[in-house]
Amino acid sequence: MAATSDYDWYILFPNHHEGLRLNSELKLRGIKNTIAPTPRAASKSCGISLIVLEEDLLVIDQVIEEKRINIDKIVQLPAIKNWKFRGC
Repeated sequence: MAATSDYDWYILFPNHHEGLRLNSELKLRGIKNTIAPTPRAASKSCGISLIVLEEDLLVIDQVIEEKRINIDKIVQLPAIKNWKFRGC
């Protein structure tokens, strides 16, 4: 997903399972999202996060509540232009 600004919105999860659940639910609803490694600026733990569009946050919050998906937090961070593999 191409960033439309200098910032991206990340949803962080307590485990991979919750991230994949939300990814599936958003896909079913046609809401764009990208699975990405969790940036160090957002969390020291290794894991996945979802990058989502700001304009979808309200609907995403509703899906999280409706499906009782556990998340750690939603954060806005500077967009990462050149992703490189980051091991844990």
